[in-house]
Amino acid sequence: MKAATAFVILACGALAASAANALPRGLAHVDPKAPCYRWPAVDMDHDGVFDRVDHCVNTPEGCKVDQYGCSIDSDHDGVCDGLDKCPNTPAGEKVDKDGCGPSDRRMGSATPNRHEQQLREQKQITLDNLHFETGSSRISSDSEADLREAGDALEKYPDLRIEVQGHTDKTGSEDTNKRLSQQRAETVRTYLLEHYRLKPQNVTAKGYSSKRTLTGERTEEEKQQDRRVVLKVLNPGALPGNVKVEQGH
Repeated sequence: MKAATAFVILACGALAASAANALPRGLAHVDPKAPCYRWPAVDMDHDGVFDRVDHCVNTPEGCKVDQYGCSIDSDHDGVCDGLDKCPNTPAGEKVDKDGCGPSDRRMGSATPNRHEQQLREQKQITLDNLHFETGSSRISSDSEADLREAGDALEKYPDLRIEVQGHTDKTGSEDTNKRLSQQRAETVRTYLLEHYRLKPQNVTAKGYSSKRTLTGERTEEEKQQDRRVVLKVLNPGALPGNVKVEQGH
């Protein structure tokens, strides 16, 4: 028995020496724990676990894995740690491709955009990059990004009641400005309801004409500041309280 064991050890040593001498130069990986000999290491899914011991050889790149090369999913939502942007989703909650569910969005687990930060800190969103054609309620094409950013923020808080407030500068008659501000508010409301999952009964539109100007309108820039649309939260208690959201870098 001892002789047989000694033979195996000698054989392994011989194989190891032979294999080591035969290894091509410039190998990216070598598996020093392979039985009896060193051999080029293969890691097809690039998860850091050699295929020799990898039980899950098709792990998506970026996933955290265990010692057997299988992805770890701490919150059991079907999105692996490492790719999951909301790693503490409650059990059983349906999530999106980033691993975020309704409760995560309500609490703002994902990185907030500029308008979400404004919403949570000021209880309103001022659409400062929203422009209309002169004397019209038609939205300019360069305003889409501002509206999308606002819509993304509002969609995270489905219980909010929002008043879409239209404002004008002091140019023109009161009747004209009243009508124009109402039309612009309704245009923004329609856009948000058509593109985002908001409750229609929670979103109203009201035109304030030029009654709430912010500037003396000494320059064109100041007039533009007064020609604004504000998304005002009517039930701020539905937002997370006393939380300052830091911008992502």
